[in-house]
Formats: sequence, structure tokens, C-alpha cells
Amino acid sequence: MPVHVPGRVLLKHVPLKFVAGKVGGGGSKSVNTEIPLIPFIDFLIVLVVFLLMSFSASGELLAQKPSITLPKAGNVVDLEVAPVVAIDAVVVTLDGRRMADTATLASTPKVERIEQLIQDLETLKRNWSILHPQQPFPGQVVVQADQGIDFRVIKKIMFSTAQAGYANVTFAVNRIEKD
Repeated sequence: MPVHVPGRVLLKHVPLKFVAGKVGGGGSKSVNTEIPLIPFIDFLIVLVVFLLMSFSASGELLAQKPSITLPKAGNVVDLEVAPVVAIDAVVVTLDGRRMADTATLASTPKVERIEQLIQDLETLKRNWSILHPQQPFPGQVVVQADQGIDFRVIKKIMFSTAQAGYANVTFAVNRIEKD
């Protein structure tokens, strides 16, 4: 009995060439491929966790500027979407755009209009009425003022917002947790 070279012998004796090629391996790649599900599932889990961490269910609509120290209050309500007037020791801004200098506003006790602020608020009011034609204008503005700002500056801001048609002024504060 002669010695043969070891190799695949299963179904080699079948006379059909394509059967012998498929069963014996034939050196070709398999038609079936595996989908790498584990990395895909890991990616989806990371995405869901990121979205859950970045979602705010409390309705925080206001980002506090680092140069402003907000006062603390116990009786508070959640803020609504409205233009934000930020007042720090240097500048007064409306939604991040410079409106006036705080030192200039604090220098005179006379209540006067801030024309740039009034013009920009009136523009926002017109845009709101175009975007929401069926709803009445709420006239709400959020004032984010540093706790050390002179009240004369805040009074001028409130006067200017009222002149622009924003009679509902809300002050942004830090909430004191009640025990």
C-alpha cells in the first residue's frame, strides 16, 4: 500500500468537478461575510450616552457668562426662551452683541434710552411676529445682571426694554436649594 500525501479527502471521489471544488475549499473566498455587530453596538451605546448627558430636562436656556455673578433666590420659576440682556462690570450685551458700556450708563443718574438696545429689540420683535403670525407677542426679556451692578444701570435697561415693547422683564438668578 503506497503512502499518500495528507490532504482533504472528504467527497474527493465525487466525479463532479464543482462539487469537489466547493467541498474541498478550492482556494476561493467564502460568499458569506460576517457583519461586525459588536463595534456597531458599542458605537450606538456611546452615542446614546452622549445624547442623554447633553440633554437638559430642566429647561436650562441661559448660559451664565463667567464675568457675571448672579444673585441667589429661593422663589424662582424656570426661564422661557427670550432675548437675554447681560450686564457685567464692563459692557451691556444683547444675545452676545455689545449694546453699551456699563460705566457710561452708571455715570449719570438720569433715566435715558439706550438707542442701540431699543433698535435691536424692535428688530427681534418684528422677526418674532413674522415667525409666529398667529400668536400674540409675549414681550418677554431676560436680564442677566451681576449682583454688584448699580441699580441705575438696571433701571435704564428696564426703561429701554419697555420702550421697545418688552414689558415682561425676568431676572436670571441662581436657585437656592430648599431643604
